[in-house]
Amino acid sequence: MAALTTERRWKTFADVVAFALGTNVWISTVILPAIFVGVLHGASQIAAAALPFVVLLLGLARRSEAVLLGLFPAAVLVPIALQPQMASSYVYGPIRFTVVALGVLAYLFGVSFFTTWHEPPAPRSVRGLSSAQLGPAERWQRRERVYWMLTAMSLVIPTVLLAWVNFDTAIEDYLGEMYPGRVALMTTALTVGAIVLWLGIYHYALLGVLRPHRTGDRDLVARLGQARSDAKIGKPRPRFYVSVALALAAMATLILLRHLKG
Repeated sequence: MAALTTERRWKTFADVVAFALGTNVWISTVILPAIFVGVLHGASQIAAAALPFVVLLLGLARRSEAVLLGLFPAAVLVPIALQPQMASSYVYGPIRFTVVALGVLAYLFGVSFFTTWHEPPAPRSVRGLSSAQLGPAERWQRRERVYWMLTAMSLVIPTVLLAWVNFDTAIEDYLGEMYPGRVALMTTALTVGAIVLWLGIYHYALLGVLRPHRTGDRDLVARLGQARSDAKIGKPRPRFYVSVALALAAMATLILLRHLKG
């Protein structure tokens, strides 16, 4: 009963954290820019501005990581795509961009951590291990340093990339020369392109490094995969028939020997 109460409290805490951080992202990236540029009027614009909040509530109701980490950030981009001036450089200065970026990172980290981490039940007994007194092995210390480096890169690279796209005067001047009157639209397009580029780098470069570390024991994983494959086929492997044949032969031999002795 106590374990169920703790689990329920933890889920409630995770929901509150996700709601608070998600609402902060929604207000700072959609509502305030829309009010600042004066586009929060009309049924369609209000519906587009409310869409991210609805998706956030849906993700919290379903406790779905895919909705909270995938659909909600995508929904935030919908009103910005309809009104590109909401993401223009005169709306996001360097200081405000930094604050908003920290809020987005806090949301992503909070949802990723608090919705997946659960406190394990208390053990019935505790016994110290002699190997625990030696400290972590050198290879695990190297892995931890690599993990921290990848975490830092996951935060620094997208922030620097987006800041470069939105606040570099050379890019702004080039867009003004090539696309007069559409600087805000092209800046938003470049921002979306930078996000897509970063997601590709993150998936193939950073997760590619971590993927071998999260597969566990490769021999065991291979055996489990073979077992799943055999289960899908629906028929035993050849060694099963060999074992059955040997067992039947042994039984027949025992019966024959008993008959001869009788």
